[in-house]
Amino acid sequence: MIENFLEGKVALITGAGSGFGREIAISFANKGANLVLNDINLESIEETRDIILKSSKVDVLLEQADISNEEQVSIMSKNVFNKFDNLFILVNNAGIRGGTSSLKTKTQDYDKVMNVNVKGAWNVTKAFYKKMRKQKFEPVVGKIINMTSCAGTECGLNPFIGIYSVSKAALLAFTKLWALELGPSNITVNAVCPGIFLTPIYDNDESLIREWIKLRQIKLPINKIGESKQVADVVLFLASPAADYITGQNLILDGGMTISINKL
Repeated sequence: MIENFLEGKVALITGAGSGFGREIAISFANKGANLVLNDINLESIEETRDIILKSSKVDVLLEQADISNEEQVSIMSKNVFNKFDNLFILVNNAGIRGGTSSLKTKTQDYDKVMNVNVKGAWNVTKAFYKKMRKQKFEPVVGKIINMTSCAGTECGLNPFIGIYSVSKAALLAFTKLWALELGPSNITVNAVCPGIFLTPIYDNDESLIREWIKLRQIKLPINKIGESKQVADVVLFLASPAADYITGQNLILDGGMTISINKL
């Protein structure tokens, strides 16, 4: 992979305060990207920034904003282009879990999950795509990468987190729609679809994950819990020139979980 292939380019990562978002930001900085770090929690992105600046000489803009709020996203967009002259990569990473089975989920929980996971990504993409498509990079003028989940795939739909599954399925649909809509503008749109990973959602506790796997009778052909850096590496691949001709795709990283359901 070309060294510093993101130099001179700006990447915005939502939910950059922890987990996948933090690792993605670190990996982009290592390739020379200037960064916009977004999270609803300011302290978390301050910590991400401090980690990055210890080893990378890049510009970092912190944007505390609730992506489900269109006005806050609009302000973030203005701030980004006041500081930087481009946005080459948008990673729609911010998301929350919640809800039980779809028909038992309370309206307020439904709204909370859908507002962040679906409306939030829609808000951010709407706020940035018009300027992205006018950029002069070649052969691709910009890239959008959506963080989805195996829970949103046909094999992975999970009735224990029904509305979360619905939200991620919707984001997968948006991935394909946006690829069709933005392809003529030379913007690629892809999704990265993690399975079970050691993240703050599971309190970074492998024993807790193992208990959950046993309870749900989940089979992992590659019997290892994933690490956030593995996801960041795949996102970095999609951000690289090697992926310039890939669009509308959903790359699944799950140790074989979804292909093993009802088979092992």
